[in-house]
Amino acid sequence: MTLLTGAYRLFFPFTALFAGTAIPIWLIYHAGLVERMNDPLLWHQHEMLWGYLPAALAGFLFTAIPNWAGRPALGPKSVAGLFALWLTARIAMFAAPEGALSHTVALAFLPIVALLALRELIAARNRRNYIVALVVLGMGLAQAIFLMADAELGLTMGFALAFVLMVHIGGRVTPAFSRNWLKKRGEDNLPAAFGPVDQAAIGLSAAAAASWITLGAQTATGILAALATIALALRLSRWRGFAVTSEPLLFAQHAGYAWLPLSMALLAMASLTDVANIGQVHHALGVGAIGTITVIVMLRALLGHSGRPIEGNRFDRVFLNFLHIGAVLRVTADWTGDPAHFYYLGGVFWSVGMICFFIRAFPIALSPRV
Repeated sequence: MTLLTGAYRLFFPFTALFAGTAIPIWLIYHAGLVERMNDPLLWHQHEMLWGYLPAALAGFLFTAIPNWAGRPALGPKSVAGLFALWLTARIAMFAAPEGALSHTVALAFLPIVALLALRELIAARNRRNYIVALVVLGMGLAQAIFLMADAELGLTMGFALAFVLMVHIGGRVTPAFSRNWLKKRGEDNLPAAFGPVDQAAIGLSAAAAASWITLGAQTATGILAALATIALALRLSRWRGFAVTSEPLLFAQHAGYAWLPLSMALLAMASLTDVANIGQVHHALGVGAIGTITVIVMLRALLGHSGRPIEGNRFDRVFLNFLHIGAVLRVTADWTGDPAHFYYLGGVFWSVGMICFFIRAFPIALSPRV
């Protein structure tokens, strides 16, 4: 079966389909139209951070690791088993988000993904990417804390680790892909090579994330987040994003990365002032950075590994814009006089964007490699 010949074929379309349906379900609960769950907020928080992101990571890791490490890709049975575990966890968490059995099934996925990834990386002595698998393992620990000990701490830890992962992966692929594209067009002015600015951005991002986890939204966290904002924005400015606007998939990578300094700016404001709140930070990271970065990475991987040109079309521009519009509406909602309307409108835009990505991705996933 074609869907089982690569982790990207199965995980990427259904990750988007899950996100595109989970948000409308949450909005129905938020509006009070249904009251079946005891704690729908717990389900919403858990599923968007530990339901959506791990599936995207699994598809990405088990597609990228064969290239990173020169190891064989996961076989069809392993891909099917991983996907079945992820899907079972989604059903269990919806049926009983506070149930011990649901938690057990949900908690199994990330450690398995991390250990499978580490096995391949260690076998290939690919030390450069150990950090990716270790962060995934850390996200599994954050999930356990969220479900079994301290929901607020677990949520903070999960978002902080996801932020670090996006800084790392986005910072690797965004300038590299833009550089290659510009080189092919004879451009001499290329994205800056990795240097002190990148090191400072990574170091300050890690420090801000660590402070957020250990201290919460306190003064020290705010100062570090403000410094990380400046460093990340400076880093992004050196990648020549506006030179690749004619290629929507490339420009979308820069736009997705821009949510990372915006998230840190909101964390600084939430820590140092009352202008922003932590909910806005969560949504800037989750709906903004994680949502847009994962979608563009998934789409590029689908196109490339299926033998198709890695080029965007008008449909891609539309649904990528929908994701950003949805994120902007949700993050800015708390600065309006009637935030609920913006919550729902932002959720609709973002969900439609995800469903459109599924419509774009699923036929590719079903088709043999060109």
